[in-house]
Amino acid sequence: MERSRNSPSPSIGSTRPSTPPTPGTPLPSYSPAPVDQSTTQHDKSIFKQQTYSDSGPSHTHNYIYIRILGIIILVSLFSWFYLEALAGGDIEWVKDNLSMLGLNLTLSVVCLTTALTLITLTPCPERLVAGILVIIYSLKRWDDGESFEAHGAYNMLVFLVVAIPLNTLIQSILACQQRMQPNKFKRFMMTNVTVTVIVTTMMLIYYNGIWGRGALGAQLQHGSQGGVPLCEWQGLNIPFVDLLPNHIQNFWAASSTCPTVSGIEAEWSYDGVLTIHCLNKEFTAGNSPRYDILPDTKSWGPEDKIMHTYNHKIDERTIRKEYTDPVVVDDAGVESVVAHCEEGVSKVLIRVLREDSVLERVRNLNKARKELEETTGMVQDDDTQEQGDSEKSSDRKPNVLVLFMDAVARRQFYRKLAKTSATVAHLDKSQEGGPQLHEFFRYHAVGFNTNANSAAIYTNASDRERPAVPPIWKDFYEGGYITTRVEDNCEDWSTQYTGSASSQYFDHELQAPFCLPPYYPLVGNPFGNFDGPYSIVRRCLHGTNVHNYAFEYMNQFRQRYPDQHWFQMGSLIEGHEGTGEVLLTIDDDLSKFFEGMEKDGTLENTIIFTMADHGLHMGINFMFTPSGRIEHMNPYLSVILPPLLSKKYPSLARGLQHNQQSLVTGWEIHATLKMLARGVMPAGGDDDEMDGGEWRRGTLFDEDLNPGRTCEEARIPEEFCKCR
Repeated sequence: MERSRNSPSPSIGSTRPSTPPTPGTPLPSYSPAPVDQSTTQHDKSIFKQQTYSDSGPSHTHNYIYIRILGIIILVSLFSWFYLEALAGGDIEWVKDNLSMLGLNLTLSVVCLTTALTLITLTPCPERLVAGILVIIYSLKRWDDGESFEAHGAYNMLVFLVVAIPLNTLIQSILACQQRMQPNKFKRFMMTNVTVTVIVTTMMLIYYNGIWGRGALGAQLQHGSQGGVPLCEWQGLNIPFVDLLPNHIQNFWAASSTCPTVSGIEAEWSYDGVLTIHCLNKEFTAGNSPRYDILPDTKSWGPEDKIMHTYNHKIDERTIRKEYTDPVVVDDAGVESVVAHCEEGVSKVLIRVLREDSVLERVRNLNKARKELEETTGMVQDDDTQEQGDSEKSSDRKPNVLVLFMDAVARRQFYRKLAKTSATVAHLDKSQEGGPQLHEFFRYHAVGFNTNANSAAIYTNASDRERPAVPPIWKDFYEGGYITTRVEDNCEDWSTQYTGSASSQYFDHELQAPFCLPPYYPLVGNPFGNFDGPYSIVRRCLHGTNVHNYAFEYMNQFRQRYPDQHWFQMGSLIEGHEGTGEVLLTIDDDLSKFFEGMEKDGTLENTIIFTMADHGLHMGINFMFTPSGRIEHMNPYLSVILPPLLSKKYPSLARGLQHNQQSLVTGWEIHATLKMLARGVMPAGGDDDEMDGGEWRRGTLFDEDLNPGRTCEEARIPEEFCKCR
C-alpha cells in the first residue's frame, strides 16, 4: 500500500528502510547516515531545560524566596548596625567609643553591599533597590545632626564615601560576568586581581618608604641618636590613604577655586577713600551701591565672642550705608569693609594702617625698661634702646610669625601641600648663610583635639585650666612687640578655650569678615558638611577663598611696620574637615605667601613657626587605619631661623638640629615663644660670659634635651602616646 502524501516521512538518519520489505525478499544493505553533532547537543540542551522546567519550578521558587529572605535579613542588619553607629555623647564619650562606632559603620557597609550583590542576581531587582533607597533616606532623616551627640550627617558622609565606590566596583564585576564567557571572565578576573595586588603592594611599599621623608633630604631616623635610643611610632603604619588620588573624597565638590564675582570694581585707599563702581547697566539704572563697615572686635569682651553668637554680634554692629560718591571711611580701628552692588555681587576690602598710638605704646615700654635697667644696674641689651619710630636692623629683636594650621599631620602637609612644601624647602639658604629650615619628625600632640594642644602651645597650661592663664601674645605685647592676629574662622581663641578675652594684647586683629555669610551662615548650623568653616567644600566669600583675606591682611601688616619688631599670628582652618581634601585649596596661595616673604626680605630677621596642633581626627583614614591614628598624634612643625639670629646665636641652630629627631610637644613650643617674647638672649651672643645655656633650657633650642625621653617625661598622657 502506498504511503499517503501527508504521512510523516522517516527522520533524517533513520536506520529503518523507507518501505517494509516484501516477504522472502532479502533485506537491503545500508549504512547509517552521519549524525549532526550540533543538532544533537542542541537537543540535549533543550531536553535538560525541559527536564529542569518540568521538574524544578518549586525548587527555583524556593531558591528565590530564600535569597529574598537573606536580603531582608542583611538589610535589617545594615539598618541595625547603622543605627548603632549613630550613638553619641560628649567629646570624651566619642573618643572612648570611636572604635566601636567605626566598626558598626563598617559592618553596615558590608551588610548593605552583600544585600545589593544578591539583589543583582534576583528577579525584579528594581523594587528591592527602591526599598533600600527608602531605608537609607529614612536613616538619614532619623539623624542628620552635626554634633558629638547627634552626628548622623557625618556618619552618612563616611558611609557613602565607602559604600558607593565599593558597590560600584562590585556591580561592574557582576556586569562583566554576565557579558563574558565563564573561562574568559575567569581569566579577566585573575589578570586584574593579580595586577591590582602587585601594583597596590608596590605603591604601598613606596608610600611607606616616603612616609618619614621631610624637606631637603631629611627624614625620620630610626635606632638611636648619640647612643640614645629614639622612640618609634607605634602601630601598623601602612598609609592606605596615599593610594587615593587628590580630590577623590570630595569629587562632587566642584573646583577648588571660588567662582569669580564680576560686575563690581571697588577700592579702599590707604587714606580711607572708598570708591565703588557697579558695572552691570541693568543695576545702575535706578539703583545705588551700598557698603558695610565691619566692626573692630579687639575691645569686645568674652560675652560678645561666644562662638555660636559671635557672628550675630558682628552682624548687629555692622554699619550699613548707601554709596553715592567716593567717601572717606576712616573709623577708628576699622580694617575691613564690604562693597555691594546687586545681590551676589560684593567685594571685601581690607586696610591696615600704621597706628601712631601703637608706636607710642612701644616707645613708652622701651623707655620704661631702659629706666628700670639703669635703676637696678642691669646690663642693657641694645634691643631696648629707644630709637624713635625705627630701629637699626642689627639691633632689632627678631620678628616672630606663628602660622597655625588646625588638624594637619606632618605627612598630610606633604600629601596635600606639595607646592608649599617645595617652596618652604627652597627658602632654606643655610649653605649660603641665609635662612635655615628645621623640621621636627617626632613632634607629638598632647591631647585629642585643639583644646588641649593649643592650650599647651599658647598658655603652657592644661586644657580648661582655671583660672585662665594669659596666652603667649600677652608676653609679646608687654615685651615691646607690635602684635596682630587673623583667623579664617569665626572664633576667638581665648574666649573659646579659656573663657576669657585676650584681644587687648593685640594691636591689630581681623575677625569680622570670617563671620559673614555665605561663608559663615547666619541661619542654621554653620558647621555643616557643605557650609561653614568645617565644610568639605571650598570656603568662599564674595568670589575669593577666605584664606586669601588672611594672607592679604598679614602682608599689609608687615608692610606697615617694616622697621619694628612684631609678633604675628595667622590661623588657618582648612585642614579641619573629614575628607582632608580642602587643604588643597590653600596650596597655591600659601606657597605665594612664603615666596612673598622671601622677596620683601622678611626672612632676614623673622623666625617662622609653621605648625599644627594635631593631625586629622576624623574621616576614613583616622577611623579605619592604624596609620591614621599615628598621623593624628604627629602634627606638622617646622622652624625657619633667620640669618640675623643664627649668626649671633649659633647655638640656636645647633639646638634645632639636635631636636629634629627628639620627642617634642607644644610644651617646648611655648617655652620657645616665651624665651623670644622676653628677650632673655644674652646681649653679646653665644660668646657672652653669662651664657651657660640656661636661657634656652626646655625650648626647641635646647641642645641638652634628651632625644630618647619617654611620653611621661615629655608630659604626653599615656592614652595618647604613640611614640615609644
